[in-house]
Amino acid sequence: MLLSAAFALLIAAEPVKPFEFKDGDRVAWIGGTLVEREQRYGHWETALIAANPDKNITFRNLGWSGDTVHAESRGRFDFNSPEKCFKQLVDQTLALKPTVIFVSYGTNESFEGKDGLPKFEKGLEKLLDALKPTSARVVLFSPLPFVKAAGLPNPRAPNANLSLYGDAIKAVATKRGIVFANLMHNLGDTESTDNGIHLTEVGYYAFAPFFADSLGQPRRDFSSEKFELLRKAVVAKNEQFFNKWRPQNETYLTGFRKHEQGKNAKEIAEFDPFISKVEEEIAKLRKELKK
Repeated sequence: MLLSAAFALLIAAEPVKPFEFKDGDRVAWIGGTLVEREQRYGHWETALIAANPDKNITFRNLGWSGDTVHAESRGRFDFNSPEKCFKQLVDQTLALKPTVIFVSYGTNESFEGKDGLPKFEKGLEKLLDALKPTSARVVLFSPLPFVKAAGLPNPRAPNANLSLYGDAIKAVATKRGIVFANLMHNLGDTESTDNGIHLTEVGYYAFAPFFADSLGQPRRDFSSEKFELLRKAVVAKNEQFFNKWRPQNETYLTGFRKHEQGKNAKEIAEFDPFISKVEEEIAKLRKELKK
């Protein structure tokens, strides 16, 4: 299997204090491209479920490609105000009533270099303050480093900036007494990305053990048939949830053209039974991992 070869690229991570998941935890995951793309493959989410087969943990992915702590990439049509985009990010997260929030930003902001650090830090602090009403346990993730890709410049300079932003994220986590998960680990393989930046499915699969390590979670056998069945159920759930919270015809359903088709917005709630059904399958499959 092509994916299995990627395991050889992993380097043992330093032991970290395990993040304690609780039975009934609801995890909201916010971030940019790294987070949004993970839902397509589900390797990281599945790794955490498999590491806690005795706990019912649900995940909701609110990742938005290209996003920043300021929610800038969410701008569209009648969401052309930065504050309105930011409010939407916060409101959607609060609506999930999460008990745990994964926060993964810094990659896009790092292109502003050292000069952009104060703006990023201020934005991260603002976001964390806005999420306080949830009383959720928060995990701040560092960015991933870029890798050398054919035909592209050496990523040494961009990676230096990513390290700076990772250090800033860690400092904020330390100041606030919340968990910091370090993902600054280079897979060193162009197969793991499609452009030196964005992970392919090979990359997500290869990085899954290290992702589990970053949270102090035990590694499971990601190549087993049981794990693969669980992962497919996770992906199916993610697709249904994505269709609910980001409908393609949002402008017509809830935006400035809702006077045309707004009556169909009631159908958004009709995704809930599908999501619940797949969650039942996920629960059944994770219990199988205990055997």
